[in-house]
Amino acid sequence: MSTSGRLGFGDIVPKSALVQEWDVARNEYLDEGYYCEIRKNWEGKKFNDEHGPIKISMKWHFERMMGKPHKRVIRVKIVAPFIDDPEPPSEMAGICPDLWNYECVEMFFANNKGHYTEVEVGPHGHWLVLLHKGYRECINNGQDLQLEIENEWKGSEWHCMVEIPLAYLPGNITKFNAYAIHGSGDSKHFESLYAVSDGTFKEPDFHRLEFFGNIDTRRIIPSDYNRQPFDDMKYGNLWAEGLKEE
Repeated sequence: MSTSGRLGFGDIVPKSALVQEWDVARNEYLDEGYYCEIRKNWEGKKFNDEHGPIKISMKWHFERMMGKPHKRVIRVKIVAPFIDDPEPPSEMAGICPDLWNYECVEMFFANNKGHYTEVEVGPHGHWLVLLHKGYRECINNGQDLQLEIENEWKGSEWHCMVEIPLAYLPGNITKFNAYAIHGSGDSKHFESLYAVSDGTFKEPDFHRLEFFGNIDTRRIIPSDYNRQPFDDMKYGNLWAEGLKEE
């Protein structure tokens, strides 16, 4: 706070409302972004030629907004085979609490403390965002976090554009994994960027952070924003309450 007896500009307007140098500064890492393809099942075995790979690309996106909080997001593009099995959720497009039971793509962003964000999107316009402070220790109810998402079906593929707000992510992200789920009954498929098994597990568990791969977050987030959870004007500090006992 200002000690002069008056409020300074920074006391009235939060830093998140201002355009920071690293919001707009470009570098070779952010320009390149991140790209990966899912080509194996959860056990690390290549899936058959029944469909092509799931392609995921991510880039940092800052957009100055007039009269409302600026947009700081990871813009994700997904191109995935459209299997159309099982039947889509009965809910209208939007938040779907059990989206993992349907056709979807999931992305997990984690740090070395075991904090991680789970983002799920489906081809029919559904999504789910869960914040975890430990193994399956969710600090939100899944009904509160919105996503900007656009889906388009192109032949046998679905194309998805989704923006993940910086405020949804834990600080110091170092690990990443991505998954695809489709099919039903004996034909249910669980596919994974990094295998989530060492050969001793009989069922997939996407929350096993020890099997995640490293990610160079300089390619998707300005380094100054990856030191701690971002306190956003629009969303607040989503992690502060859930982590206050640590």
